[in-house]
Formats: sequence, C-alpha cells, structure tokens
Amino acid sequence: MGHSAPRYSPTALSRRPCAALLPLLAIALLLSAATGASAQPFGGWAIFSDSPQGYVQIPHSPALNPAAAFTFEAWVNIDSEAGCRSIAGKGWTEAWWVGVCGTTMRSYLRGSSSLRDSGTIPNNQWTHIAVTFDGAFRRHYINGEIAGQWAEAGPLTSSTDPVRIASDVSWNIIPDAAFNEVRLWSVARTTEELRQAINEPITAPEVGLIALWLSGGSPDDAVGGFDGAFVGDVFGLTFPVAFGCDGNTATSLCLDDRFIISGSWRFPDDSTGPLQVASCGNDDSGLFYYTNPNNWEILVKMLNACGINNHYWVFAASTTNVFYRMEVFDVVAGVNKIYFNYPGPPAPAITDTGAFATCP
Repeated sequence: MGHSAPRYSPTALSRRPCAALLPLLAIALLLSAATGASAQPFGGWAIFSDSPQGYVQIPHSPALNPAAAFTFEAWVNIDSEAGCRSIAGKGWTEAWWVGVCGTTMRSYLRGSSSLRDSGTIPNNQWTHIAVTFDGAFRRHYINGEIAGQWAEAGPLTSSTDPVRIASDVSWNIIPDAAFNEVRLWSVARTTEELRQAINEPITAPEVGLIALWLSGGSPDDAVGGFDGAFVGDVFGLTFPVAFGCDGNTATSLCLDDRFIISGSWRFPDDSTGPLQVASCGNDDSGLFYYTNPNNWEILVKMLNACGINNHYWVFAASTTNVFYRMEVFDVVAGVNKIYFNYPGPPAPAITDTGAFATCP
C-alpha cells in the first residue's frame, strides 16, 4: 500500500488514429481461413545446467526404442556453448540421440555411425525441434520447417540403456537450457502433423505417442507409464509476472495494458529482422511492418472474452506470404504464446478463441 504497482515500462510511441485502415483489415481477418498457427502454452518448464549437474532419467523399456518409425520433438531454450551437448538420448553409440553442437542440431538414430547435422537452434530463444524417421528418410525440423533430410533405411537400432533428457549415458554433457513438452513417438510425424500440434499441449494418449515428459516441468510421463526422475540439480521456472505493461516500443505492442506482442520475420534470402510497430493503433489493436513503415504487414487484435468463454482471444490478419514468428506475453499471468506463419501461401488468419485462460 502507498506505492505504485510494478509494471513493464517501455518507452511509449506516439499514437495516431488509423480509422480508415483498421475496419478494412478487420474484414480481411474475418474472411481469411481460420487455420494455421495456434498458440503454445508453455506452463512451467525444467532448467538444466552442467554446473551443478542435473538431468531426467527414464528406466529402459523396449518401447523406448521404436525401430520402424520414430519422432522426437521438444521445446528447447538453450544457451549455446562450444562442443556438443545432449538434449536427449538412449545411448548414442548404440541407439538414438538428439543434441546440439554449437548451435547446430545433431542426431544419431542407429548408433555412432549414423551422425546427421542440420538445423540451427537459436541461442536463448524458445525453439521447437523435431527429428523424424519414416523407414526411408530421416528429417530434422526447426519450428515446424524441414532443416535437413537424408535417405535412410531401417530398422533403427536399440540399446538397453535408460533414456536421459539433458544427458545421455554415453555423453553426459549437459546444456545450460530449459526444456518443455518432450515427446517420443513410434510414428514419423509429418510436417503438417508437427505444425498442427507444435503449439498445443497434449493432455491424453494419442496413436503412436509413446511418452510425454516435462509437460509443466514434471519428469513423469503425462500420457503413459514411462515416468522419469530428476537426477542431481534440476530447477523449475515459469515466466515472471507484473501488474501491467506501459506503452508500445519500436518493436513491441502493449495491448489491454497486459499483453506484450513482439516477433520477427525472415525473407526468402534468409535475411531476418524484428517486427516493427507502426505508429498508430489503440489499446486493443496494433500494426506491425517489416522494413517499410508505409507497408503494414500484420494487424493484431486482443479481445477480452472473459464474459463469453473465460478467455482472452488473439486475432491477427496478415498481408504477407513470408515466415514470421509472433509472441504474445500476458505479463499479468506470466503466460507466453508463440504463433508461426510458414512461407509460401498467403498467411492465414489467427483466430485463437482459446488463447489465454487468464481471466480476469
């Protein structure tokens, strides 16, 4: 009492009305397809470090050695270092292993002679990774995009080692990292299947899903019986909270006094940059551009639907066909959601009416 509440307080941009444009973009939003990106509710996650050491260990089971088809996927946030560090493995010299060497994703699926490198895991950024094998090809994915593929015959090899997350029995080199939603499948997930579920938590068994670890940060298997245990020092973390945000910056919107929205784009020549805030908007909606302030690319709108379905909604309409990543962070609840648009066809609308269960 007697002092102001803590807030996120970026330097505010001046605002001027865009009354003529916003209704037109809103119509485009409503007419666009409602498919495409959806949101990732991270919940809590596990923090791993090489000093002090800590990892998850899951006892051996033959089911953890899928041979005919395979998918490993996870959300990771890694502080990259020199050398190779384990994301997860079941004995890299005999069976499967997924890790990062510098910032390059590496996998082994058939022991020490099966090394494959492809895909960059950005430093200190939540990133979805996946490795799949369908009996004929191995593929690496970064954020739902194929980063490498190789012709490869099966079956995959096996070991009697336990599965480790953030370690491996044959490579106990632990990253400084946070992991969430670690999934192991006995099927090869397709590009579309990965994208459709990349931002949705799994809460019940699915065909081909062997195990799901670190859902909410727990080492237990959320869908089966392959429970793990923390070994050494592993810590849990969630996003920080505040009483609100205060104004836009050059690269972030503050909507409804609680949602910070930011992101990045990537052109076909692989040039990248942050989403830039157009100097107009209101408390509920705003505009982003890539490189030209007169060429607006994305309209974002937050809707308070607490009286309808007890959620805040995220709507967005885009006039682009290039890759973008957009993050929406509820600073009051400490919940972050990530949306992707994939390059090629015109970007579909985001109409996420279940985005934030953080009312009031």
